Amino acid sequence: MKITAQSTNELELKNGSTNGMVISAAFILGGVLVGYYARQSQSLLIWLSPAMIIGGIVGILFSSSITVSASKATGQLRYQKKRLVGKQDTTYAIADVFRIETRKQWRIDNTPATNQNAPVRNPVLVAQSVIVFKDGRELPLDHQKSSNSMGVGSTVLMSGQGAETAMAAQVAKFLEVPFQEIAPPNMGSGINIISGSGQFRV
Repeated sequence: MKITAQSTNELELKNGSTNGMVISAAFILGGVLVGYYARQSQSLLIWLSPAMIIGGIVGILFSSSITVSASKATGQLRYQKKRLVGKQDTTYAIADVFRIETRKQWRIDNTPATNQNAPVRNPVLVAQSVIVFKDGRELPLDHQKSSNSMGVGSTVLMSGQGAETAMAAQVAKFLEVPFQEIAPPNMGSGINIISGSGQFRV
C-alpha cells in the first residue's frame, strides 16, 4: 500500500500486484524453457511445461491492483479494483466507515522434503488492512502481506509489515475513524498457527 496523493481534503492510495505478475511471468518463461530443453532431450519433463505456462497465465489474469480515493469535500470514498479480466468501481460514503483494521495471523508454509532433510513447517506472519463499514461490509485496503517471522513469547521479529500498519493508521486518521491492529490470539503464550487442517500451537 502506498499513498500517492494527500492534501487536507483528498487522499489517494494504491496497492499494486507487480510482484505477482513478475512471478507469473517467470513461470511462463520457465515453462517455455523447460518445454524447449525437455523436447530436445525427449524427457518426460515436457509435461511440466504446459502446467507452468498455464499457471503463469492464470496468475497474470487474476493479479489485481487496488486504488482508494477519499474526498472530505464530497464525503465520498471511491474504491477501484482492477484485473485484466474485470474491474470493480464502487463509491461509498465516508460517514459509513466504522474503522480501519490491520489483521495479522500465523500461517504455515511447508518447505518440501529433500533427499537428506524432512519437510519443514515454517510459521509465517501474514497481515492485511481492511476498511470496516458500520453495516458489517469490508473492503481490503491492500493485498495480504507475508513476512518470514519468528515469534518468541510476545515478541515478534518481522520486517515490512510495520510500514503497512503505519499506513493504515494514517488512512484512519485522515478519515477520522478508529484504527485497530488485531494480533493473532494468545500471542503472549505461544504462536497460534492457521493451517489448512485447523489451528494448533507451537
